[in-house]
Amino acid sequence: MNFKKIVYYLLIILLLINIFVSCKKEKQTEQFAPVVHGAVLNGPSGIGLVHLFEEKPAVEGDSTMEVCATPDVLLPKMLKGEIDIGILPPNVAAKIFNKNNGEIVCAGVIGWGMLNLVTKDTTIKTVKDLQGKTIYSAGFGSTPEYILRYILENNGMKIGEEKEDTKLDFSISNAEIPAALISGKVEYAFVPEPFATVAQIKGQGIVRAFDVQSIYKEISGYDSYPMTMVVVRKEFAQKYPATVKMYLQSCAQSVGLVNKNPVEAGVLVEKHGLGLQAQIVNKVIPNASFAFKTAQEAKSEIENFFKVLMNFAPESIGGVLPSDDFYFNF
Repeated sequence: MNFKKIVYYLLIILLLINIFVSCKKEKQTEQFAPVVHGAVLNGPSGIGLVHLFEEKPAVEGDSTMEVCATPDVLLPKMLKGEIDIGILPPNVAAKIFNKNNGEIVCAGVIGWGMLNLVTKDTTIKTVKDLQGKTIYSAGFGSTPEYILRYILENNGMKIGEEKEDTKLDFSISNAEIPAALISGKVEYAFVPEPFATVAQIKGQGIVRAFDVQSIYKEISGYDSYPMTMVVVRKEFAQKYPATVKMYLQSCAQSVGLVNKNPVEAGVLVEKHGLGLQAQIVNKVIPNASFAFKTAQEAKSEIENFFKVLMNFAPESIGGVLPSDDFYFNF
């Protein structure tokens, strides 16, 4: 071997050593949280992350998971630092960001458009067939109301109290709507999962009148709208970005497992007390839309949804569109 080749190989070896040392130093300088406190909401929004209860997220430190009954329970815990990563409706997350100096930011989305118009009336084939009807929808001032108004008004429908107007009624809760549909008390309901599936399981002749998500896409140009957002305390995310990134990878894995095996997911949801029976969850998952995207990947869809909210209820997201800082970037 001549001298030039020896020098060449020595340089290659030195380069590899340098790369290895640099990577090791970078790894050593990364800060990992000693413990991550996670939480989901009771009900369907927690389904996608149920595997995080069964097997701890793949983070460097320890982790805990809990179930909160409502956003009103979860939010104060996040603002106090008792929960680091949780899930919230997108409008709630945006409002807290705008009103609380950006204390909570969006890390990703795990649940997308899963709203349905359910009825026994098989003559309803399009949105315009709802002219003059009364539609029941729980959650006044929430995503179902805004999406319903959006698709009605963009199909030339007038919402009001006159005889020819389409009317919205928010007097019945989501949990009561399936029974009301079955009994005939309610003819038309706009509900999220799992309530559409429950109504179809328990009542004969109840159908999904049309594909709400396809209609939203035709109007907006976007495939879907976010319904379940993964949020993180900004202070925690800034201090431990590597931990948050690893946690989100576990979130994505959980969502994938839920979609792959709905039966197992149903068992886990019931086992860990997320408020739904296994046999219901098993049937809900194929009708739902669980898919993980990071905040940056989902940014355009989220912003479009927020623009819809700005048209109907600016106060629902704090009066302005969240700034770019809302979308946490790793």
